[in-house]
Amino acid sequence: CTNCIQTTAGDDSVDGYTNFGRGSCQDQRGKQYSYLQRTNGEGTGVSFPSAETCGRQECERFGNLEAYRGFEYSVAKRCTCLFDIDEIPAVPNDANNPMYVSKMDNGNGAVTGASGTPGAYCYQFGRNSGVMTGSMGGLFSATLLASATMFMMF
Repeated sequence: CTNCIQTTAGDDSVDGYTNFGRGSCQDQRGKQYSYLQRTNGEGTGVSFPSAETCGRQECERFGNLEAYRGFEYSVAKRCTCLFDIDEIPAVPNDANNPMYVSKMDNGNGAVTGASGTPGAYCYQFGRNSGVMTGSMGGLFSATLLASATMFMMF
């Protein structure tokens, strides 16, 4: 392809997330999720250097919310945090100088696929994909090992 833009945005693996590939994240009905996206205060999205930075440093702070589903990382290096319908968390925002833009959509429940549309890549948060994340995974493994060892001793 002579005029194609080459990108590795969708090749990034992000610890604690499942990469669903190219396109917008979709629920089991094919619906897209509501979102929050950081701006520079002038209506332009803030660039993030990688999908890892987007997921782990920007969006994962919402990881304790049941409605947080994951993120989309675009070829323009924009980071979009995804939530269930009507569940976008409140964030500090000045009406005259907005630091976030948001859009309500109808997605709900676990991410089950991506639209395949060029321009963004879909990442599902681990809690929703069965992937253990961070220190909780280690704690779970250690607890299981300790329980099995105690059982074998008796």
